[in-house]
Amino acid sequence: MRRLSLIIIILTLLSSCHKEHAKGYLTFSGTLENSKDSTLTILGKGLTKVIKVSEDGTFKDTLKVPEASLFNIYTSTKDRGIVFLKDGYHLKLTSNSNNFFKSFKYEGNDEGADSNNFFVSRYNFGQSSGNIKGFMILEKEAFLNKINYFKKGMDSISKIYPNANKLIVNDSDEQNENLFKKLEDNYDVMHTQILEQAISEEKLKQGNKAPDFSNYENYSGGTSSLSDFIGSYVYIDIWATWCRPCIAQFPYLKILEKEYKNKNISFISISTDDDRRSNGNWKKARNKWKTMVKGKDLTGIQLWAGKDDARFSKEYMIRSIPRFILIDPDGKLIDSNTLSPANPSLKKLLDELPGI
Repeated sequence: MRRLSLIIIILTLLSSCHKEHAKGYLTFSGTLENSKDSTLTILGKGLTKVIKVSEDGTFKDTLKVPEASLFNIYTSTKDRGIVFLKDGYHLKLTSNSNNFFKSFKYEGNDEGADSNNFFVSRYNFGQSSGNIKGFMILEKEAFLNKINYFKKGMDSISKIYPNANKLIVNDSDEQNENLFKKLEDNYDVMHTQILEQAISEEKLKQGNKAPDFSNYENYSGGTSSLSDFIGSYVYIDIWATWCRPCIAQFPYLKILEKEYKNKNISFISISTDDDRRSNGNWKKARNKWKTMVKGKDLTGIQLWAGKDDARFSKEYMIRSIPRFILIDPDGKLIDSNTLSPANPSLKKLLDELPGI
């Protein structure tokens, strides 16, 4: 009888130790189908954990997290996913390496599985909405209908996973609410901007008439317009004196100008220096342009857009420089955002132009 009591005490102690371990740690196991990975790495919140993946794609490990949170999970082939971890969870994951995070599926209906399945389901549903532009280009009624559809969809996902951790659910709800409110509040402005952008993109398609420029000051004297160069190909370099990447292209552009000197192509550089970077002084902006053209001994046709820069940049949708444009002898666009002088492929492109 005494021996039996001792066995019961030992078993009780072992059972208690097991329960305490579960509270302080979590287990993470699963299978990566079609896997060529050797490891999974979990990163975030002061945690870096590398888990070995067997040749058959299975893995299993125990880890401890500083606090319940979302963590990044990377494969050795650089696929990325997200996992919600909390000490005490026993997560079992299946995933297909060909469609890594989107295919995440956790077994069970406890808090750990529900929390992660909830997050993945909402992520995949959100991805199906497309980009912001897809919302904003719609007319108002269709836009509001689409917003309501995704609001209801997100809510329905919550009902599928009732045991999901409230922290992750509330955080996801808040992010969705903020996003939908931002879309609704900014609809009118963004809708107009996107429609204008769509019109500009249509105008800049290959074969369309290139947006014009006229009477730009020419460093060599007088003024020049795009129409002055009808009959030859035109390669335009958009730059500014404050733009280091622009300046880095100068040596390559000089080489091109020299190599194609007797070809049917004009190399035009248009400075976009304006008053904003010259304390509101257009004269200073112009002097900066002239000083750099002289100081760098720039060749080709050197023009200054001056106060017309805003219109020119808008019509060509220039949001960053340097920018390069290629126009055919009829004044039609070949490419409104073509290769830079430093790109070796540009010469091949130019050499293949008919009649150059």
